[in-house]
Amino acid sequence: VGENLSSPTQAIAEHHSDVTILFTDIKGFTAYSSKISAQKLVMFLNSMYSAFDEIISNWALHKVEIIGDAYFVSAGCPVPAEGDKVSASEYAMRAVEVGMALLRTLPTVCDDTTVQMRVGLHTGSVVAGVVGKKGPRYHLFGSTVAYAEKMESHGVPGKVQISEATHELLVQGEHSYEFEERLISVDGQDGVDRTWLVNRSNSTAAFQIQKKLMTQ
Repeated sequence: VGENLSSPTQAIAEHHSDVTILFTDIKGFTAYSSKISAQKLVMFLNSMYSAFDEIISNWALHKVEIIGDAYFVSAGCPVPAEGDKVSASEYAMRAVEVGMALLRTLPTVCDDTTVQMRVGLHTGSVVAGVVGKKGPRYHLFGSTVAYAEKMESHGVPGKVQISEATHELLVQGEHSYEFEERLISVDGQDGVDRTWLVNRSNSTAAFQIQKKLMTQ
């Protein structure tokens, strides 16, 4: 990928399976931003996203993009060139733990209790590619990305909502969480979809993964 970024005339497109996508969005952001100064707003966003960047770095995930008050993260793409092979189940777990850490972080950078965050996750196949000639960027595309965004937008403030595909990976990996099942109607989808809210973190497994990452 690095070589392709330095040669923007050489387009790349890679297919990756079992990638977990995470989206966040802030409920109450528009109202909050309208009642504070521009300087305070920029300070808030800088503090929040700096803290978020540190969290995803600690979990070895990838920040794809910031879109206003929304944060777009991938787990399992791009794949590190070196190091231990990480299962799709573990990447899904890392994404859940990151989502819960982001929720815990928001109140530390914003004292307005009306400002809350939704987090949504979905796992599936994506297309990764470097786009743009001026300042080319590595980006992810596909229905998995779109559905992860739906998991966020149809989610609950203060909660991590995961799709059925992500839930299945966590169960297969025997990662112990407390889930609350939901049935929701998603825009553009027929019928209702099964989703789960994650109500409790898997602290033991999370500690083991963090310990492993610290030694790499």
